[in-house]
Amino acid sequence: MTDHEITDEPPAGLVAAQRIAIKVAEAGTEAAVAGQTERELHRIIDQMVLDAGAVGTWTPTTVGFGIGTLSCFPTDVPTDRALWNLDLGMIDVHPVTVDGWWGDCTRSFQRGDNHAQREALATIERIHATVLAAAEPGMRACDWFGVFSDELAKTPYVLLDRLSNIGHSLTANSSYDDGYIDASNETVMRGAWAVEPFIGNHLYGVKREDVVWFGPTKATVIR
Repeated sequence: MTDHEITDEPPAGLVAAQRIAIKVAEAGTEAAVAGQTERELHRIIDQMVLDAGAVGTWTPTTVGFGIGTLSCFPTDVPTDRALWNLDLGMIDVHPVTVDGWWGDCTRSFQRGDNHAQREALATIERIHATVLAAAEPGMRACDWFGVFSDELAKTPYVLLDRLSNIGHSLTANSSYDDGYIDASNETVMRGAWAVEPFIGNHLYGVKREDVVWFGPTKATVIR
């Protein structure tokens, strides 16, 4: 997408794709039950993607339970690992609409009431909200990462992303064109960027992802 095509309002196709992603990711967290395997929930979510009106996914759906939440990467294949009744889970969904727009949404969830797990989940919610609130037109990817880094330093957790970033650029039929939201990317963010802070410890990870549209005079979180 070229600069002259970028307006303050996000494209309707992008909004539609992202709303499918959010709907499915959040419905998937509700569908997860103790005793269910990653593979079982993975199949359910991929069917939800189609039922919601998408034609498929642009990268494989990721589902992780327990130690399976320590990695969230397209090459992570769902396993027969079962969700415990005191556990954390993660779902990352990437729908494609019939007109070629891409969505991207991650939601973490908890089953049971383990205090340490609950605190990790609350922490990622707080950090993610702070990062979203800091989005401004004209800001660089590295500066947005800096907001996250400052917030993470206040916690006992570490960044778990294996490429040391918290997201990437996104457009119709493509992603990563303008790089990642990391400490070294000085690209001024324009258009759509998926922001996905992923933190944790040696036992589990938590992650939340949404898409922000950077227009000339305002930044919009697509909900």
